[in-house]
Amino acid sequence: MANPVIQEKKKPRSRLTHVARFLKRPAPLSPGWKGASLALGATALGLYLAQGYTMIGARGAIPYLAGIILFLLAIILLTGIIALLLHWTKKMPTRYIWLVLASFCLLVISFIGPLQLMFIITSLSIIMSFSLLGMWMYRWITGRYREAKKISKLLTGIAAGAVLAYILLGGYWLLDRGNSDLPKPYRLQAIKTAERYPALMANPGEPGSYHVKTLTYGSADSYRKEFNAEDSLITNQVDGSAFVESWSTIRTKTFRFGPDKMALNGLVWYPEGDGPFPLVIAVHGNHLATDYSDPGYAYLGNLLASKGYIFVSIDENFLNTSPYNDLFMLSALKNENPARGWLILEHLKVWEEWNSTKGNPFFNKADMSRISLIGHSRGGEAVAVAAAYNKLPAAPEHGNITFDYNFGIRSIISIAGTDGQYKPSGQPIPLKDVSYLAIHGSHDMDVISFAGASQYSRIGFSDKNHHYKASVYVYGANHGQFNTEWGRVDSIGFGNKFYNTAQLLPQEDQLRVAKVLISSFLDATLQEQEQYRSVFKDLGYAKEWLPDTMYISNYWDADTTLISSFDEDIDLSTTTINGGRLIGKALKEWKEEKVKTKYATDLYSAVQLGWDRRAAVDLPSYTVVLPDTGITAKPGSSIVFAMADCDDKKLTDMQGALIDLTVQVADKNGNIASIPLSSVASLLPMLEGDIVKWPFTTLLPTKEPVFQNFAFQLADFQQANPAFQPEQLSRISFIFDKTDKGAIYLRDIGIRNDAAISSHE
Repeated sequence: MANPVIQEKKKPRSRLTHVARFLKRPAPLSPGWKGASLALGATALGLYLAQGYTMIGARGAIPYLAGIILFLLAIILLTGIIALLLHWTKKMPTRYIWLVLASFCLLVISFIGPLQLMFIITSLSIIMSFSLLGMWMYRWITGRYREAKKISKLLTGIAAGAVLAYILLGGYWLLDRGNSDLPKPYRLQAIKTAERYPALMANPGEPGSYHVKTLTYGSADSYRKEFNAEDSLITNQVDGSAFVESWSTIRTKTFRFGPDKMALNGLVWYPEGDGPFPLVIAVHGNHLATDYSDPGYAYLGNLLASKGYIFVSIDENFLNTSPYNDLFMLSALKNENPARGWLILEHLKVWEEWNSTKGNPFFNKADMSRISLIGHSRGGEAVAVAAAYNKLPAAPEHGNITFDYNFGIRSIISIAGTDGQYKPSGQPIPLKDVSYLAIHGSHDMDVISFAGASQYSRIGFSDKNHHYKASVYVYGANHGQFNTEWGRVDSIGFGNKFYNTAQLLPQEDQLRVAKVLISSFLDATLQEQEQYRSVFKDLGYAKEWLPDTMYISNYWDADTTLISSFDEDIDLSTTTINGGRLIGKALKEWKEEKVKTKYATDLYSAVQLGWDRRAAVDLPSYTVVLPDTGITAKPGSSIVFAMADCDDKKLTDMQGALIDLTVQVADKNGNIASIPLSSVASLLPMLEGDIVKWPFTTLLPTKEPVFQNFAFQLADFQQANPAFQPEQLSRISFIFDKTDKGAIYLRDIGIRNDAAISSHE
């Protein structure tokens, strides 16, 4: 009998064997997979090169090539490792898996937009469609379908045609500006038609009589030649290293200085004349660092200088995002927000020195007791930081860094400003005794929620210097068009193609909004032209100056005694002022809560009141019982409050969208007087705007509650009932008798005692 054959037991392949097989020369791809790879790779690479140019192309050819090549190599290496791990599946060629992974990374970068799900879906869609189209086209070109049956050719042709149509439609969708068919039923000129808006004030958005001159200043050997022009003023660099982290050596090479030697650069527009003139400092927000933002406010500089202001747009571009300097965000600059505010004050130190130095072009030209700060985007938060630092003895996080500023900052303006990115000592920034204006757009595609309303809620007044705060929400305004260098898109590159830009105001209209509102605010707070304060009490006074879109505005001033803000405690029955009481009756909803905005619960509170008259036994109402002492009311006083519609299911233009109710007062003798809410102003619904295109519209919130101020003069209640005595005011009630069903937010109830009632009111 023959000896049995002894079979050698197979040894399991080691991981090194798999790696060796993966790295050796692979067999050629089949025509289909080769076509898919070529089409997908070419598409992804092309989009990546274009997107890379929008991000770092302005730096020059060498930084552009170095940046995109290094990042591309990193992507290839990373996805190659992942493809190696997936090599054992053998479901698809490993090289194609590798290419898909690398392409996905490149596409995600190319389509960074407002919502992760959108660019993930778009990236996967491109991978699938171009892979299929490339596969079929390559097989067809190489003759693989010559021997195929007619039915196979037909089905393949139909499928390829469908994919091609899908690609073409997708390309059209990306290039299209979106849907503009949103109505504007509550346009300013349509709802503010009363004759109580006499044209007694000049349009603040029109140029003044001063001849405008320009000048620049900057640190020696600036990275931008305009700051080192022949007639430029020279400034010293300042040490800001304590305020920032992760300043890269590449950033130092780009800007020619490190964090310990930050530049003080500025563009100046100023009036020809003796002065002294109020000083206005403007600061931009976060944008690509090498796509300079400070020239984008020249439209404000020319206007305000012609009206007798010194206007300075300062350079903080070196604190902005820079994919090249930040190694494609792997080593991004951190915690730069306090530095943005601190630098504003360092600029003011320079102006204080110039103003007192004989021979300087600005000797005695700037009125350092009349200063206003304007900030856009992160700059909107920076001006709040500057106003807070201005009164502090030291930096909140660095007690050894002492401050001694105390400049005459009377007012600050936030344009589409951020809030809460910097919290000194873990607290949101509180401000006191400074006038404040927040402007925000309903179609802001960067700071999507109205963040400036949070800072508005934290402005307090302790003196009687006629400070006030105001906010204006502008329908159709986006983030970027307030800066002429930023424009109609609020993202970078192809990510902008997701946005519904067809619904935006034309840029000239958005700039007109900024001119009218900012100039009115500065005229009132710096030039003592108090008549322009009425613009913010009631935008009807500006209806002939502003673009005819929809607006929601809010207002509060230091001449008002606060009754209830709903921030004080968890007791539904107590007011902010001691001794007052709150009484609800037959309400479907009655709760105090943090106001919910588009993206988050906000930092301020309100009472939410909901009612349904058809289901209620009694008439729904909400009553504020005033304390026996602490409130001074007289015929010239006004009851004021802020209210917002919070029904997010209601369409902006639906019939009956406007809520109406009765405001009722009673005196201590029981005399009652009532006035409809609509007799003063209509409570506007939440304004709806599709920030992104269909079919992604529902993936992002389209509306948020925005507070609108109301003011009822007690004299008008006395006219409605002559027996009512304003000096004996004891109750304020909101009677929900005119709209069957609804839900509102209510906050900031008070009594305003104007020192002098404007003739315009």
